[in-house]
Amino acid sequence: MLSVRPKITDLNFHLFARNIHPELFQVCASRLIERENYSLNLKITTDGHAISFHHDSFILTEVSAGAHHLLPSSNILISHPIEGTTIDQAVYDEQVGFSSKVQLECVPAKMFVSIQQQLDQRVECEGLVQRFESNGRIAFGAISYINVQAFRKHVKVRTFHTFPETCSIIKSDTQFKLTQSDD
Repeated sequence: MLSVRPKITDLNFHLFARNIHPELFQVCASRLIERENYSLNLKITTDGHAISFHHDSFILTEVSAGAHHLLPSSNILISHPIEGTTIDQAVYDEQVGFSSKVQLECVPAKMFVSIQQQLDQRVECEGLVQRFESNGRIAFGAISYINVQAFRKHVKVRTFHTFPETCSIIKSDTQFKLTQSDD
């Protein structure tokens, strides 16, 4: 399995109103979270992540992936390169709300090493962690970390993906929220 990151300039952010087949990605780590009103399927991939939110017949899937992935062309709600800071919002069939803030940040080398060490100390029970191999030019490999706060009617997902080659970090804060009232 490829265990080094692609170039950061090749990454894109997508939101689909559908499931994405797992064979489209190399999944490094995964976790399923189930609540009374929804389920959340988290996957760390070699490129970034795939997060699927399921409520009744509604499915929203957030994907951070390289441009080389042949992703479906149907049911795309949001799609753009990952660069700078972007804020996206969508409501799917007046049932499920989605909001996301994605930041690409290049930091000084000392700060990057500090952040990398903090993420490396995370344990699986705090979230989902994947430590990638070094590419050989830098002493340590990239790290991906997903943290989830799951509530009855909404879930907050925070992701971190590091890119040691460029001292860059992609951070995202996503919220899936049930918008219908209980009758």
